[in-house]
Amino acid sequence: MGKAERGRGRGQALQRAQADHPLPAQLHEKFSLTAAETRVACLLAEGLSYGEIGDRLGVSYHTVHSHMKAIHQKMGVATNLRLLALIRELGGK
Repeated sequence: MGKAERGRGRGQALQRAQADHPLPAQLHEKFSLTAAETRVACLLAEGLSYGEIGDRLGVSYHTVHSHMKAIHQKMGVATNLRLLALIRELGGK
């Protein structure tokens, strides 16, 4: 499976997740998070560590860390604590 095919599959997974819970759509629409960033933010909200998120998504710790830096910037927060508070305000975990 090529990179483009994997990307489409992940996008479809995001659409299914959005149907189950509105949080992924809110994160994408309000903050322009990518599908990967949205998955990382939602897993962080579930209480997973960077390492656990990486294992779940099949990516490295460093990739998760890079996504988190982008998420912090896009959402205008400096810490994971503030990020989690903002996610809770949006109706997350």
